Amino acid sequence: MNARQIDYITEDFYESLSFMDGELPDLDAVRELFYEDGLLINMSFGKPITYSTESFIRTLEDQVSAGELTQFMQRELYSKTDIFGRIAQRTSVYEYSLTYHETENIPKGVNYIQFVQVDDLWRITSMVWSDEGANFRVPAELLNG
Repeated sequence: MNARQIDYITEDFYESLSFMDGELPDLDAVRELFYEDGLLINMSFGKPITYSTESFIRTLEDQVSAGELTQFMQRELYSKTDIFGRIAQRTSVYEYSLTYHETENIPKGVNYIQFVQVDDLWRITSMVWSDEGANFRVPAELLNG
């Protein structure tokens, strides 16, 4: 049981998506963190938006190329990881910004990430996330640890 390895993978995921104006996100690193095709589901909107690892990367590349996404920051605020044998699940509370400077009321959300351990390495199999909305906020117990 190596929860630290899962900590590092999660940190690498958030860091690889973060980039400043004039830079590019490290999407090759994202690809390396997933087991096989991966499954990513964004529940922040009316209907689920579903991606494979490759379609998620292509979508980000397209947004950056079109100038729709010029910088992005995402970081973890709180986490809880449960491990059973060679499977794990992490509750990850995050905040994100489309700018690289601190702003008030930075948006937050919750990401549930599943992992498998293959050949002594942990890899992400799937994740589903939702940003806070008008009718729901990240619970205080997940913000205060």
